[in-house]
Amino acid sequence: MSSRTAVTILCLGLLFAAVTAAAQGGAGQVFQGTKVEDFLKNGKIGSMKGLPEGITLPRKAQLEFNGDKGFGVWKTIDEGPVPSKQLDNGLELQFQDSWRTEVAAYELDKLIGLGMVPATVARTFDGKQGSMQFFVDSAMDEEQRLKKKAQPPNQIYWNQQIAKIRLWDNLIYNTDRNLGNLLITSDWQIRVIDHSRTFRPFEELKNPKQLTMFSRKLLENIKKLDEPTLQEHLGKYLSPAQIHGILKRRDAIVALADKMVAEQGGGAVLYQ
Repeated sequence: MSSRTAVTILCLGLLFAAVTAAAQGGAGQVFQGTKVEDFLKNGKIGSMKGLPEGITLPRKAQLEFNGDKGFGVWKTIDEGPVPSKQLDNGLELQFQDSWRTEVAAYELDKLIGLGMVPATVARTFDGKQGSMQFFVDSAMDEEQRLKKKAQPPNQIYWNQQIAKIRLWDNLIYNTDRNLGNLLITSDWQIRVIDHSRTFRPFEELKNPKQLTMFSRKLLENIKKLDEPTLQEHLGKYLSPAQIHGILKRRDAIVALADKMVAEQGGGAVLYQ
């Protein structure tokens, strides 16, 4: 076999592997950025159908823009905020369930460089305001992974992703994280969805015991947050009290990380 033939066969094999991986669950799929945002904002909406997951009645929308085709998740729920609401699992204070916090979550992701929330924009369709989120091609969600007993190929990197999500959920005071809204691509990247019940105005952290290690980069980026920046990017979707809560919880996260580093050493607590 000639060297040229061998190279050709190798290239075809790599191409086939890439196409197969993408078909199986979003490997290399672009899910953030201005191009994706433009697609979500301006794409012509075709068919809509309900999604089986979620109690907020999200719908999967077929989109087309400048020849590109894809899907988005359309959500119009807009409850609260109200002082309290009785739910099946008990009384929840400062309850809110809104498409507005879906958009705020993506905007905050961009500010701190989390890189896990699919692009989400505000738009109006059929006379209703709502959020349109990029539909992620995933191989499975975390619930399915556990049922299959599938193990990530790099456990250290997997644990670091989980640590980022735990910091994220404490920062935004997420009251509704569950295994079904942690989507896993075929290359084992986690995408986090469903942020309609987030950004409570509380100053304390929801689950500080979950925070056992921290990304240096993420810590540095949340330290840069200030009220003018948050107001500029999130003010359309969050109240001043909600923005104040982000900053207070940020302070608590940084203080906890500093305390743990002092007690255990940076090598035991911090990673890139």
